Amino acid sequence: MWYSTEGKEEIALINQGYRLLAEYNLVKEELKNIYAIPSYASGLCWFGVIFVHGGIYAGSVFRFSIVLPDNFPEDVILPTVVFSSVVIHPHVCPETNTLDLSPFFKEWRKDQHHIWHILRYIQAIFADPEGSLCTGPAGDLVVMDEVVNMEALNLLAKSRTEYIKRVQERAIFSQLHIYDQPHTDDSHYIILEPYCPERHIKFMDHLNSPSWKEATSVDCSSPSEFLGHIDSSRELDEEEVTHLEKLQHGQNMESQREETVVS
Repeated sequence: MWYSTEGKEEIALINQGYRLLAEYNLVKEELKNIYAIPSYASGLCWFGVIFVHGGIYAGSVFRFSIVLPDNFPEDVILPTVVFSSVVIHPHVCPETNTLDLSPFFKEWRKDQHHIWHILRYIQAIFADPEGSLCTGPAGDLVVMDEVVNMEALNLLAKSRTEYIKRVQERAIFSQLHIYDQPHTDDSHYIILEPYCPERHIKFMDHLNSPSWKEATSVDCSSPSEFLGHIDSSRELDEEEVTHLEKLQHGQNMESQREETVVS
């Protein structure tokens, strides 16, 4: 049977769409205090924000973007993570605000790596900055002497008090700008607003109403329920096994759909 190139490209785009949907379903179920969602314009560009509640970065609110390669997840090229503001950390380039993923990912492996791994890595570097400098991809001890921000590394190693002072200054700055107007009109951009008691109570009453519960009886969790937590960069638990089982189920469904489309 003969297939046109256009048909193959269409199938590839459909399969990529299913993969991105599977990635999003994994992200929104188990991660705490860090949120990410594909942009409306393109599933290859994600908006994210992390709230740090413990450690020396406590109080920090960092926005970031994740840009996936065009051939994701087939390409071995690593995604790009860029913070929207200055972040003082050995793994964050001071010139570009880009996060160095290489300490944990040497290359992207579609059968092993997922976007939620990136989010857990982001959590880990803020939960335990020293640990992120001494732990390799396999959890082995690898003390790093070169990073993308050597000034931050030297400051952390030689003057931890000054390092914490600068980090907390940035934390205060991030809190002051938490409600800034979005730099894009993309409808999936994560917008934060000050707490308003009147609006909150009215919204909760609406959610608890019988009509709303009936209309949302099918599971359709909102983006605000993205969950997942990491206490250190060395934490490995059964969450990963659960995620991988879910992803494997999703991949099986994709294979069945692909066979249906081809036939």
